[in-house]
Amino acid sequence: MFDLKSNQNSFYTISKTAKIIGVKSHVLRFWEKKFSSINPKKSLSGRRFYSSEDIETLLMIKNLLYEEGFTIKGAISIINKNSQKDTKNVENSVNIKLTKSINLIQEGMTLIKKNI
Repeated sequence: MFDLKSNQNSFYTISKTAKIIGVKSHVLRFWEKKFSSINPKKSLSGRRFYSSEDIETLLMIKNLLYEEGFTIKGAISIINKNSQKDTKNVENSVNIKLTKSINLIQEGMTLIKKNI
């Protein structure tokens, strides 16, 4: 099996990605058109390079379509819901970090005022 965790910052060609996913490269190009969450980087010559995040999404799409029997439309809605949840989680995490930072700044300002 392929280990995405150890290759987190790697990019893969369409042929390598197709081999990892277990589909032909034309299937990946088709899915790219249907699923907006798949955004491989493209070189100046037009070659596609998929990130490990793209590969995780592609594996989820393959599972939904091939294993669980979803239609393309159904899989799109599931993927979009997951992406919205991820966005909300990131926003919540950022808000928590900002709140902690503001509190630390306020505590620092209070200490400075006391020592003046």
